[in-house]
Amino acid sequence: MNHHLCSVQNCSNHATAEVMLYDVYESGEVFLERDFTCPYICAKHVAENEASLQGARTPGTITKYTYTNQHLAQGFTIYRPL
Repeated sequence: MNHHLCSVQNCSNHATAEVMLYDVYESGEVFLERDFTCPYICAKHVAENEASLQGARTPGTITKYTYTNQHLAQGFTIYRPL
């Protein structure tokens, strides 16, 4: 059973997904790591986060979101269902 709350400030909803940063390097190496700036997120904030996306969801780019990837890491956000 999921006991994580959404990591968005002032949100008390139960998280529906674990937030991951994903990228594929030119060497073919895959980067996949939990986004520690927003490790868990609810369905409402997933929708808002994706609507706010600035950039392309393609490997090797930096994407900006309202809630995730706050350190502007290379790659993009994916959501692992809980």
